[in-house]
Amino acid sequence: MNWEPLPPELWPFPHFLCYLLRELNLADTPTLRQLEVAEWLENGPDRSITTAYRGLGKSFESGGYALWRLRHDPFTEKILIPAATAEKAEEVATFMARCIRDVDILRCLEPRPDGRSSIKAFDVGPAVIDQSPSVRTVGILSPSLTGKRCTLALPDDIETLNNSITPLKQERLAQAVTELEAIIKPDDPGFDPTAPRDYTQGGLRQVFPRQIRYLGTPHLESSLYLRLVRERNYSIRFWPARFPDPSDPDDWDCYEGNLAPAIAEQVQSNPALAGEPTDPERFGHHELLKRETRMTRAAVQLQFQLNCRLSTLDRYPIRLGDLMVMDLDGKALPEVVVWASAPEQRIQDLLCVGLGADRYYHRPAVVNGWVPQEETWRCVLAIDPSGRGSDELAWAVIAELNGNFFLLESGGTTRGYEPEVLSMLAARAKRWQVNYCVAESNMGDGMFTALLSPAMNKLHPVSIEEVRVSQQKERRIVDTLAPLVQQHRLVVSSELIRRDYHDAERDPETGHQRSLMYQLSRITVERGALTFDDRIDALALGVKFFTDAAAQDQEKAKAARQEELDDTMRQAWFDETGSNIDALALGWKPQVKGRAYGGVKR
Repeated sequence: MNWEPLPPELWPFPHFLCYLLRELNLADTPTLRQLEVAEWLENGPDRSITTAYRGLGKSFESGGYALWRLRHDPFTEKILIPAATAEKAEEVATFMARCIRDVDILRCLEPRPDGRSSIKAFDVGPAVIDQSPSVRTVGILSPSLTGKRCTLALPDDIETLNNSITPLKQERLAQAVTELEAIIKPDDPGFDPTAPRDYTQGGLRQVFPRQIRYLGTPHLESSLYLRLVRERNYSIRFWPARFPDPSDPDDWDCYEGNLAPAIAEQVQSNPALAGEPTDPERFGHHELLKRETRMTRAAVQLQFQLNCRLSTLDRYPIRLGDLMVMDLDGKALPEVVVWASAPEQRIQDLLCVGLGADRYYHRPAVVNGWVPQEETWRCVLAIDPSGRGSDELAWAVIAELNGNFFLLESGGTTRGYEPEVLSMLAARAKRWQVNYCVAESNMGDGMFTALLSPAMNKLHPVSIEEVRVSQQKERRIVDTLAPLVQQHRLVVSSELIRRDYHDAERDPETGHQRSLMYQLSRITVERGALTFDDRIDALALGVKFFTDAAAQDQEKAKAARQEELDDTMRQAWFDETGSNIDALALGWKPQVKGRAYGGVKR
C-alpha cells in the first residue's frame, strides 16, 4: 500500500490517539489525563520524563506516539524502545505491529516481504534502506544497546526494584541510559524545530526533532528519573492518582513545581479536591482504595502518588549501616564486639540494599575473646508460621551473649507445613544446637507445635514454646529491633547477608521484598508498611524471647534479693542481744549469722 499523508484532522497526536482508541474498540475517547500526557509527548522538551501512576496507560501512549511519528515520516524515523527487560519492550512492539495490521490508516506501514519483520526489529514498508530498522526493541541493560542508532528513544518503565535495588545496580542503569545520549542521531543541518511542521511531503526530509522520551513510574525513593532531572537537565512532569494537598508541604513539595499544570491549577483553585482521584474515568475512588488496601503505604506513595521523598531517618528507624557484620560459624561467639563506621571497617564485597546513603555494612572495630557454645551462651530458633496466600513460613536463628545478639541464619519458604519443611527446621535446630524453639501462635492453639514436635524430637529434641502477640505488628517489630540496631548490639553473619541477596536475585518479581535486609531497611511503624514481613517478624520474635527472658531474670533476681532482705530484717527483730536493732536504728545493715552488711560488724 502506497504511503499518503495523514488527514489534517489527525495531525496532532491527541487526535491520532483518539482515533486509535476507537479503531481498537478500547474507548470512545482518552481520559483527560491521557490527553494531557499525549500533548506533553508531542510538544514537550526533547529530553523529557513522563512520570504517571500505575495504570494510566503509559505503554499504550508510548506505542501510539511511535506509530504517530512513523505514520507522518515512515522514511527516516528510527524508533528505539528500551524497557527493563527485552520481553517488556517486545510487548510494545507487538502492540505496534498489531495496530499496523488491523488499523486501516496504518496499513501503509506494513513491512515489505523482503524487509525486516521480526518483533525485535522491523522496517515499515516505505522505509529507505538503512542499517537501523524502523523499530527496534532492547532490554535497557543489554550489551546490544551499544551502537543502536535511532531518531527517537522511548524508554518505557526501565526502572524496577530488581534492577535498581543496590547502589551498584543504580550505577549500571545510569550508565545504560547514558548510552542513549550517544546513539541518538543528530538533527539534520538546517533543521528548525520551531518551524511549522509540514506532514504532506515524503522523502528524506527531517520532520521531527531527535528526542528521548522517558515514561515510567518510580519504584525507589532514589529514583533514576529524579537523577536525570538533577544531573542531566531533563524536564519531568508528574500525573499522580490523587490530588495532592497544597497546604501540606510533605504532600505538595515532593513534586518540586513539576506537577501536571492542569492538576495543580484544579486543586489550588479548589482545595477540597485534595485526596480525590485525578482521573476518575479510569480509576475512581473505590478502585484506588481497593488497590491501596492491598499495597504498603510506601508503595502507594511511590507508584500512585509518585512521592519519592520517603527516605528519612525518622520514617525508617533501622539503618543497615548500624549492623555489625562478621563471619559466624556457631561454634563460638566473641565476648566483646565494638562497632565502628570508619572507611576501613566497611565491607565492600557485600551488596547493601539500604536506602539513600545507607550503602555499607561494617565489621566490628574490636573483637576480644571467644566463648564456645557449651559454656554460657544461649541460642533460639524463632519461627513465624505461614498464614494465608503468599505468606512465608520464616525462621531466624539468634544467639545471645553479654547483651549482644548474633543472627546466625534466616530464611523463609512458601511451601507451608510440608514434612520436608518441618524436617528442614529440625535440621536447622541441630545445625546450630539451639537451646529453645519459639513460634508465633497464629495457627490454632498448639497446632503448629503438634506438627513440628515429631520432626524436632527425631533430630534435635528441644522444647517448643508458642507465644501469642496482640500489639500492632509493625510497631512491635520496630519497638523490638530499632533500639537494638541503633545501639549496635545486633551482629549478623556475613554468609546470611550474601545468601539473602542471592536468593532475592533469583526471584525478579518479589525476591527483594521477601529478603530480610530489604525488610529491615524499609520497616516503619505504619500499618501495612511492608508487602512481606515474615522474615523480619521471625527475627523480632527471637529477639523478644531473649529480652523477655532477661526481664524475667531481673524480676526473679529482684524478688530473691528482696526476700533475702526481708529475712534479714526478721532475724534482726528477733535478735536477743539487741545489737542488730541498734544497727537498724542507725540505718546500718545488721550482721546476721556471722555476715557483715554495709561494712558494719558488731
